[in-house]
Amino acid sequence: MTKLNIFDVPPVTFMAKKTAFRLAVFVALLFADRAAKYVASFYLSETIARVNVRFLSVSLHHNRGISFSLLKDFPAASLIVSILGVIILGFLCLKNVSLRSGAGVLFLWAGAIGNLADRLLYGYVIDWLYVGLYINLADIWLCAGCLMILFPYAAELRRHSRNHAPLE
Repeated sequence: MTKLNIFDVPPVTFMAKKTAFRLAVFVALLFADRAAKYVASFYLSETIARVNVRFLSVSLHHNRGISFSLLKDFPAASLIVSILGVIILGFLCLKNVSLRSGAGVLFLWAGAIGNLADRLLYGYVIDWLYVGLYINLADIWLCAGCLMILFPYAAELRRHSRNHAPLE
C-alpha cells in the first residue's frame, strides 16, 4: 500500500497558468473600471467639468440609457438589453472556441459586467469621460474587445480577397 504524500502535487499545467493569467487580466480590467467610477462619483460633479481640453472633458454623467443614451427614457428596457447582451455573449463563448480563447473576450466581459453592475446597483451607468459623448472605462473595454475580435477576421477577409481576384 502506498502512502499519499501531501507534497506530491502535480505540476501546474500550461493551461492552468493561462487560465489564471486570463482571470487576473479580467479582474484587473473590472477593478480599474469600478475604481474609476467610484473616484468619479466621489470627486466629480455633473455640472462642473474638472478638465476641459478641446474635445475632452472629465465630468460626471448618469447614463440611464444604453450606448449613445438610447432608451434613456426606458430604464427597465436598458437593464433588459444589458442582461440580454451578457447572456448572448456567454452563449457565443460557449459555441465558439476561438472567441472564448481570445483576449478580446476578456475585454468584452469586463466592459459588459462593469456596466451591468452599475445598472443593477444604481439604475444607471456612471460615465465620467466626455469625448463628444460620455463614456467610461467599461465602454473602452467593450470597443477594444470588439476590435480585438473583429480585426483578425477583417485581416483574413482582406488576405482572402487579394489571393482570389474577382473574375472579369
